[in-house]
Amino acid sequence: MMTIQVLGAACRQGSPVNDDAIGHTASAAWVLDGATSLGPGLVDPQSDARWLAQSANGHLQRLLEESPGLPTDALLRALQQGIADDFRRDAGIAATPGLDLPSACLSLLRLLPDGTLELLNLCDSRIHLAWDDGRAESFGDTPLDELDRQSVERLLALREQHPHWSHGELFQASREWVRRNRALANTAQGYWVLDPTDRWLAHVQRRVVDPARLRAFMLVTDGFDRLLEFRRYGLLELFEALPLRGVEALIDELRRIEAADGQALEHPRLKIHDDASVVWGALGG
Repeated sequence: MMTIQVLGAACRQGSPVNDDAIGHTASAAWVLDGATSLGPGLVDPQSDARWLAQSANGHLQRLLEESPGLPTDALLRALQQGIADDFRRDAGIAATPGLDLPSACLSLLRLLPDGTLELLNLCDSRIHLAWDDGRAESFGDTPLDELDRQSVERLLALREQHPHWSHGELFQASREWVRRNRALANTAQGYWVLDPTDRWLAHVQRRVVDPARLRAFMLVTDGFDRLLEFRRYGLLELFEALPLRGVEALIDELRRIEAADGQALEHPRLKIHDDASVVWGALGG
């Protein structure tokens, strides 16, 4: 019987609070990336995003251990219901779209009872696959990527207007744009992301593949994907680097790149350091 073999995994914070979470079972693996809180929390004084990532992580672990063959719709609905129940318990109110709700990205890979491999993605985390024939590909896309690109363009325009401002000052001036983007979450005009409501359920990206020729996989949050975004590695090169260096050394390398570009001049971005998470593995058995 085929199983998930995790070869390396890391969940490294980029700030005092880690809003990422990772998990795996014998038949599944996943990463979660909470959207950093911008205001007072509803459930966690430090970070509603961390709360959501941990809530979702716990429910996925339970569901995928107890019922690994659960149909996709049932799995996602049970996940959403569990998060909604946790929110009601911890916030003291039911989750409604009008609230400043926590949100998170999700990438999940699992083996189905028929031997195929299911890929599920929501928002800007990613699933990378490397095949025996030398191909590498990525699964998962979102309109949030374009919104983030626009935010970085605005930051660059601000830098031209205020050349003596530090990156910290530019970041603070950019928070209103980020807040406006956040308001587009789970709307037809914006992008889809995990939250305690059921608005996102119909918008999870899904693909099913034959895993017979799969060499390796990576589930990554966008913080780890900076190794690709900064063009330190191509996707195939990154797959080749994993067994040679390991996930922790690669995140160390990423942190050095970020620190050396502390004003985001070489690699324009809003956050100097971001939470970086990866689950790297293969199929065995």
